[in-house]
Amino acid sequence: MGSSLGKLIIVGSGSSGLGTALAAARRGWQVLILEARDIGGGTSTTSTKLIHGGIRYLESALKRLSRTDWQLVQEALQERYWMINSHPQLCRPLPIVIPTSNLWERGYYGFGLKLYDWLSFPYRLEAPRWLDQNALYKQFPTMKEGFKGGWLYWDGQFEDRLYAVHLALFLRQRFNVEIRPYHRVTQAHPRKNSIKVEIETADGERYTEEGDFLINATGPWSDFLRRALVPTITPRLRISRGSHLVLEGPTPLFSGFLIPRTTDGRIIFVLPWKEGYWLLGTTDVEAQVPEWNPAVPSEEESYLLAHLNRYFEGEFKIKARFAGFRPLVAANEKSPTARLARTHVIEVWSNQRCIHILGGKWTTFRKMGEDVMKSLYEKVIHTSLPEGASVEQIVPDLSALEALKRAYPSPILPQEPFTEGEVRFWRRLGWAYTPADIVEGRWQLHLIDESRANQLKASLQERWNELT
Repeated sequence: MGSSLGKLIIVGSGSSGLGTALAAARRGWQVLILEARDIGGGTSTTSTKLIHGGIRYLESALKRLSRTDWQLVQEALQERYWMINSHPQLCRPLPIVIPTSNLWERGYYGFGLKLYDWLSFPYRLEAPRWLDQNALYKQFPTMKEGFKGGWLYWDGQFEDRLYAVHLALFLRQRFNVEIRPYHRVTQAHPRKNSIKVEIETADGERYTEEGDFLINATGPWSDFLRRALVPTITPRLRISRGSHLVLEGPTPLFSGFLIPRTTDGRIIFVLPWKEGYWLLGTTDVEAQVPEWNPAVPSEEESYLLAHLNRYFEGEFKIKARFAGFRPLVAANEKSPTARLARTHVIEVWSNQRCIHILGGKWTTFRKMGEDVMKSLYEKVIHTSLPEGASVEQIVPDLSALEALKRAYPSPILPQEPFTEGEVRFWRRLGWAYTPADIVEGRWQLHLIDESRANQLKASLQERWNELT
């Protein structure tokens, strides 16, 4: 498609930025994405890896009669179906079980899950079904005694960081979207019919780019760019840190498990993960400012393990930890972050030629992008949003990657399956600035085994200059 419509500069290559790029590019816009770090390397790599409507938001919608939460669940369930089918190699349906201890819980959770399933029509996965006590303990043989059965329902699971990278590559290949990792926007200057941004690369080079409109898709950092444009503006975001643990458990998991009630009213997921490990998360603790690669605090680690040990016997060995920050749009400063939904909000600043996408979550990334473009067309261009080219899958062409893997088959470490060819592919593309970009952003090893990830990063660092 041509680029006669104009040029969009998108700041941020996470879920909201890539969703907006998809929505814009398929309608003929020229798109430039500027990313301060690696593609998808911020909040979008620290999710719980679920493609879901949000069970707890449905409960909130019913208890508080919240129309916003109700709409969030319904939108997310529709998008769940598209996303699971958008990249079958990285996305898959996942059964999840909610345990029950009595008849009241059986009825309560059963009603909620059937409503959850009904809301997904006509994009249903499989209907929820009841597991009796024998079936429950067969599914989870190391569960503690005392449960009468459980409800099994379906959502989806995906590999978030790699999905972001593949989506970016797809956008480059099909729509000529340009993505520049490690190009940080430091300032923006609106003009009458355009907007100019100042950019600094990781090597310290400074330059400017000009576009018709700027899209602020920086997640937890959105208020920083808002204030760069209007220093007196009131912040819109509340920042919440979510922590996860990757565990070697007593047995592999074949279904997810939902801990339906924690001491502070949260829910926790226990999910099957790569190499037979368990993925445990998430916490929800308010934070003051976001940071890159935050550590998992010891108290949050203890919190997660304490709740896991209420439901399961056996020894658990921590293989990896990761934490990230959720950008939550708050109406006031008093609401606990755990009660804030993951709805997104669009701010249109016509005079500054800027649109801000605030909040949101991975499952609705495509809807977020569509809403950004709808706002641009209706509130700035003053016309209706055109349909655009159809996109049903975002699987990129990886033939060049496979060719380099065959040409350079030597492993980075003898005991690991990762090859020199893979490193050379991403470096030649200009999408790998550090060894961490490869080990974490392409192989995702830091989400599987921290020790192995560190060994690979050290080995890559020694040979980094030659692997081009």
